[in-house]
Amino acid sequence: MKVPYKTVKDKGEAFARIKSYITPSLFSKYNINPKIEYLPGNDQIVALGKGFELKIIFADSDLLLDLNVGIFLRAFKQVILEKIEKEVRGLV
Repeated sequence: MKVPYKTVKDKGEAFARIKSYITPSLFSKYNINPKIEYLPGNDQIVALGKGFELKIIFADSDLLLDLNVGIFLRAFKQVILEKIEKEVRGLV
């Protein structure tokens, strides 16, 4: 799912804003403890947890949200992705 930048000037600023949002405390309220990797050299943030992998890939004018979920979360994938997209859209 692509999210265009509206309030940031470039992918560096978008990365900084999303990095401050995608933190362990965000996931802790859902009792999830993923491994989060901030990869500015690859223009990506990756959160890997039990049954899911979230990748946020930053491009020049937008970012891409890529969510892969295991079988137990498949029914909720669209709901989860829409919630993340709504939050991210407000940041960039």
